[in-house]
Amino acid sequence: MKLRNLIIFIFCFPSLVFAQNNEFIPSGKPFATIHLNFHKGISSASREDVAFELTRAYLGYEYHISSEFYVKINVDVGSPGDLSPYSKARRYAYFKNAFLRYTKKGLKVDFGLIDTKQFKLQEDIWERRYMMESFSDQYGIGHSADLGMSVNYIFSEQLEADFIITNGEGYSTIQLNDVFKYGIGPVYRFKNGLISKVFFELTTKEITETTWSFFLSYDHQKKWNIAGEYVFRKNDSWKENHNINGFSFYGKYNFAKKYQLFARYDIFHSNIVEDKINPWNLANDGTAFVGGIQLVPVKNIKMSVNYQDWYPRATNMDYSGYIYLNLEVKI
Repeated sequence: MKLRNLIIFIFCFPSLVFAQNNEFIPSGKPFATIHLNFHKGISSASREDVAFELTRAYLGYEYHISSEFYVKINVDVGSPGDLSPYSKARRYAYFKNAFLRYTKKGLKVDFGLIDTKQFKLQEDIWERRYMMESFSDQYGIGHSADLGMSVNYIFSEQLEADFIITNGEGYSTIQLNDVFKYGIGPVYRFKNGLISKVFFELTTKEITETTWSFFLSYDHQKKWNIAGEYVFRKNDSWKENHNINGFSFYGKYNFAKKYQLFARYDIFHSNIVEDKINPWNLANDGTAFVGGIQLVPVKNIKMSVNYQDWYPRATNMDYSGYIYLNLEVKI
């Protein structure tokens, strides 16, 4: 009898293991990210600016409920720029993400406080949000997260597309009206390492605000990458003929296993409104450059020594130049 039970166990054991391995087990994990820097001004306009700074901390939890449902909660602890000049000495916590995701084959649907799609790909290729945000985020042309719903569908290995509808006010503002922002755009990945993306957004109040972004990236055998983006917004903040536009060019070169050279150049401009002499957003117009070397000593730690500057378009404003030591740690 014992021998018979042993034989049955031996023959049945593989199928039991196979069944257990194919059964989905719900699981979750906490995560955290911190962004730190030390910077020293080196121009006449910035020489007095010397400080250690904690610019951001993300704390959250993600949980896979089933093979199709996933939930994420992410708290952003930082210093909102829309507060007083002394806000950097304080810390404010916001929900950056709080959403449910449904995934089925090529379909992905996010609902809640979600990541937006306008510059998500650019941010991933730039790789250095801990140092400087991607173009649209850096200059306030869009929000990295918002309340709403997004749909992503993968048609093939090369083609996918996004559709998103949000409140349009970002994750730090709760909007309680019937004005929504709509966005749509395809991403095409060529087999030679080239990626192209076009994205269009619109929001309508009394007039319509529209935003176009065009992005190209070329990666050569994961050794080096070069990318460029053009963004144009018409009727910014629903002000007729108040337009903004700009370019961002950046590249990187992996010259060793843990070391990477990088550089980026931005141009951000506004137009001259009828009957005016100067651009309507002149105080914020200008060009920016950042370049340096990045070290990744171990997985989930990035550090960089770099130079950053800002040249205002206005001739009566001085340029600002800095030397930075930036650090990102993910847990």
